[in-house]
Amino acid sequence: MKRINSNGKQLTAKEYLQQIYHIKHRIDRLTSRRDDIRNDMYSIGSPSGSMDADKVQTTMSGDSMLRMIARVDETERDIVQTVERLMDMKDLITSQIEALEDERYKTLLLKRYVLLEHWGQISDEMNYAIKWIYDLHGQALCSFADKWGSETGK
Repeated sequence: MKRINSNGKQLTAKEYLQQIYHIKHRIDRLTSRRDDIRNDMYSIGSPSGSMDADKVQTTMSGDSMLRMIARVDETERDIVQTVERLMDMKDLITSQIEALEDERYKTLLLKRYVLLEHWGQISDEMNYAIKWIYDLHGQALCSFADKWGSETGK
């Protein structure tokens, strides 16, 4: 079975192509984390309509605020680095897919792994039955692995 080397790891064609999906979801998680930190930072000490009149309002100390700002900044830097990695991976995988000969394979792999489209959408846009899309997908993965993979003992 042919596998594709990616940063020292031997991956199947499908695993290799799914890297875009995983990087995109990492960006989503980092963005959510950053937003949570910001919300926590701005909500601490702000009056809330649900607070009891007896409760004492607390404010964040200067050191705490600096730590929160540093966390937001660190997360922002992670987001920027991950977005750059996503763009590089999309460029690489797109060029590898474009090097395939069969236009149907190119279209299907680009839609599924670069544009992250769902199977039903791909089926509709390519005007093929979903079962045929699944069969074509298997063929496209084999073609991609043949072009970019190497034989392994696994």
